[in-house]
Amino acid sequence: MKKKFIHVDDIDDVKVPQRTTIQNGKRVYLTPGGKHYPSITSIISSQPKPSLVEWRERVGDEEADRVIKEATTLGTAVHLLCERYLYNYELRTNVDGHVGIDDEAISIFNRIRFLLGNINQIVGLEIPLYSDILKVAGTTDCVAEYNGVLSVIDFKTSRKAKKEEWIEDYFIQAFFYAHAFFEMTGAIPEQVVILIAIRDSFDVQVFKKPIGDMDIYIEKLVKIMMKDPQVIQMA
Repeated sequence: MKKKFIHVDDIDDVKVPQRTTIQNGKRVYLTPGGKHYPSITSIISSQPKPSLVEWRERVGDEEADRVIKEATTLGTAVHLLCERYLYNYELRTNVDGHVGIDDEAISIFNRIRFLLGNINQIVGLEIPLYSDILKVAGTTDCVAEYNGVLSVIDFKTSRKAKKEEWIEDYFIQAFFYAHAFFEMTGAIPEQVVILIAIRDSFDVQVFKKPIGDMDIYIEKLVKIMMKDPQVIQMA
């Protein structure tokens, strides 16, 4: 019998930011206070990535664009399936008209599904969050209890298994969500959890860090922002 996930209404009265677009076509968030804040994903993706540049030069722009689009479509599909499963909705291969819910997406979702059973007391899925302190916003995959511990939970897909030292960006993002959630609600998640389904194997990786590490990663985020004055000026 499929587990029925419990959802709580602790933040139903919290005002959240709205995703929007400004002049240069950038996706930003409009806060309840009328401020435009850049998304955490755009800040992290603005960092130089020499290995990615080398790979693009090696395979060519056309192939690189194809691979990135394929990975993005697959990741979106797996996220959608996880979200529907946690909402206790029926799973369908064509979910609400979304394309990309193919056999590979279903296969990857089925690998991560047994770990979703560790989730309960779901505060929210796809929650827009913002921080007036950091002047950043974003949307977290899930805030819920993971094995009984209130957590920020992020779902990822990857071609190959990751080492912890390779996913610093994931932790920066997740700890930003924890920081923003605390700033908006007064409730502090006790940990961040990253679940990574691997495309080239049947493995699912689980990375956890305690909330005591938050200051380390928020400091890393601030350093990234200081390198790009346009990010700071957007608000």
